[in-house]
Amino acid sequence: MLKPLIIIPSRLGSTRLQEKALKIIDGQPMIWHVWSNALKADIGPVVVATDSKKISNVIDAKGGNAILTDTNHQSGSDRVYEALCKFDPNFNYDLIINLQGDMPIFDPKVLQNLVSKIKSEDITTLVCKANLDEISDPNVVKAVISWDKNDKDNGTALYFSRTQVPYNALTYWHHIGIYAWKRKSLKKFISFPVSNLEKTEKLEQLRALENGMIIKAVKTKENFIGVDTQKDLNKVRNKIKNKSESN
Repeated sequence: MLKPLIIIPSRLGSTRLQEKALKIIDGQPMIWHVWSNALKADIGPVVVATDSKKISNVIDAKGGNAILTDTNHQSGSDRVYEALCKFDPNFNYDLIINLQGDMPIFDPKVLQNLVSKIKSEDITTLVCKANLDEISDPNVVKAVISWDKNDKDNGTALYFSRTQVPYNALTYWHHIGIYAWKRKSLKKFISFPVSNLEKTEKLEQLRALENGMIIKAVKTKENFIGVDTQKDLNKVRNKIKNKSESN
């Protein structure tokens, strides 16, 4: 049976929203919300992999695990692998959950469900139906999926893009940037150079596809809010505020 370890990559620098990991949401930095929700999934240890003492100090102050990593990593998964090697040099964990550090609101049960779907694929990830306003939004990554004829909730990813693909589709799929990696697959991935499509779309998962790795896609009904812009941040703050007022 696979033993999961959750690693949250979080870098301080961000072009569209400066130091977004430290933006305050309901009295706490955003990275705290991600880390706290991940703990609630109760599937394994949670580690924050960061290039900044400012971020690690937030987690350290709460008694969590934060690991400082190289500032020059090309992708979140490269950062995750460095943290994995430092946190678990004895290979106690063989399923690595790469949870993005800019998703402060999510149901922890989603991570439990993701782990339950792991089979033989290199990588397993999540998708949900895209809302109308997301289809043309370049900040929302669309996934092209070949769905399993015998299991409508699972499929194989063929491509990912920030543009509206595939052409004239009846349903567009919003890729949620959570990856469940087999440890050996993650090691293989980081050995590949940054690929051409990865550079073009600025999407690390295309490096995996260009090198023949299999990415399984699992449907979820939950549409995560990734915080890339001030507009996204305001949306998250309002959602949490409304939830607090209704309780």
